[in-house]
Amino acid sequence: MVTKIKTQRSFIIGDQWLYYKIYTGFKTSDVILTEIIKPITTELLKNNLIDKWFYIRYSDPKNHLRIRFHCSENKNIFEVINKLNPYLKEYLMSDLIWNIQIDTYQREIERYGENTIELSEELFFHDSNMIVEFIDLIEGEEGEEIRWLFCLKAINKFLDDFRYSNREKLNLLENLKIGYANEFDLTKAQRIQVNSKYRNNRKIIEDFMLYTIKDNEKYIEIEDLLSTKSDFTANIIKKIIDINKNETLNLNSFVSSHIHMLTNRLFKSKGRLNEMVVYDFLYRYIDSIEARNKQRI
Repeated sequence: MVTKIKTQRSFIIGDQWLYYKIYTGFKTSDVILTEIIKPITTELLKNNLIDKWFYIRYSDPKNHLRIRFHCSENKNIFEVINKLNPYLKEYLMSDLIWNIQIDTYQREIERYGENTIELSEELFFHDSNMIVEFIDLIEGEEGEEIRWLFCLKAINKFLDDFRYSNREKLNLLENLKIGYANEFDLTKAQRIQVNSKYRNNRKIIEDFMLYTIKDNEKYIEIEDLLSTKSDFTANIIKKIIDINKNETLNLNSFVSSHIHMLTNRLFKSKGRLNEMVVYDFLYRYIDSIEARNKQRI
């Protein structure tokens, strides 16, 4: 039996977590992530001022990045602020950022579980690192094409890491895509449009999902990002799976929430619409793999 731990829910400034809201445009958010957050977090981690960080994209309704830094010691918080200030001030003065707030971090314990919220934050950390590194790799129209393909592969790899079979993946993805389709209340014409987009991109999707470094060295850095994240999260995921064995966690709901956050971090705009399409496409891809496997039996 897993002992229930009383987990801290709220963190004001000066208490472990430093939480920034950085208001900026959709396109500029990627620039801030790659030109400010990536180098700063690398330095902060190297100097042991923080031990993890993560971000999400949000609108309230104004678009902004929500970035959380976990300080190794509470006394480091003001040093972290001082490291960030010159970078943020430069972007604020050039109107690329129009507002900055420091706020109280409220953990979503109901969504991620009292015994698994800290493990979730570790997953958020490695996910954020991976996606910021990926965003820094891509550029132009080709980069935007690779962005949604990378999302498919990253979700599939995440499900592999949680030891999901293809059938289990399909069950989870079916629930997700139905939920999002109902949310958007797609018309017949829109469904036809989604179907057409998948058919037109099917070969591209299959090639990208099945590539190996040997097949295409162009994607070696992308493969390295996915493998590195899997290596760093293996022990974290093992702990989560062990907790699930004790029936204290709804694993499908937990994994779905993390997949949602992955897509949130990756797409600059129209997040939920992109999510719906990604879930639909990944479902179709895995379903086609299963169909081919049955034909071989």
